[in-house]
Amino acid sequence: MTPPKLPDTPASHAAATTAASETDAPIESRQLLRGRSCVTIEHRGTRYRLQETKAGKLILTK
Repeated sequence: MTPPKLPDTPASHAAATTAASETDAPIESRQLLRGRSCVTIEHRGTRYRLQETKAGKLILTK
């Protein structure tokens, strides 16, 4: 089944533009880590581990 098409109005374009710009904005790793070297992230029911190495690189593991 095809979802209904949204009306093509300036307001719908503004909402789409705002949503896109919010999702495209980068998130600083320090915001995710909050001073820790490792955090657990849950995405669609699966847990992942985001870890910062001593060399300052990031590793994401399942």
